[in-house]
Amino acid sequence: MRNRTRMIAAAAAVTAALAAGSGAAIASTTGAKPGAPAKTMSASEKPGHDAIVAAVAEELHVSTARVSAALQPLFAAGHADTSSPAFVAAARSLGVSTQQLSAALAHAKQSLAQGS
Repeated sequence: MRNRTRMIAAAAAVTAALAAGSGAAIASTTGAKPGAPAKTMSASEKPGHDAIVAAVAEELHVSTARVSAALQPLFAAGHADTSSPAFVAAARSLGVSTQQLSAALAHAKQSLAQGS
């Protein structure tokens, strides 16, 4: 039961980090305010997204192209609500459960935070 609680807490942390971090990262590269929408930026202009995509792809053993396409709506929204239709669709397109995607995102965030 503790592992499940930890996984849920990690998923919540990733969701919060994506919601907070995406806007700040985008704002820092564009000069925009952190709360401003960033839907007009291309994937190549989002180095933080690229790192998350690579880490999730490695964790799930799928291509970065598939992960990038699957996560694009979540990046565009600026958050990753695990119960949202976009999150469910992302998991489905990667052939994994929402729990697996959530765990992969949590692991990616933790790996990036540790600098490894």
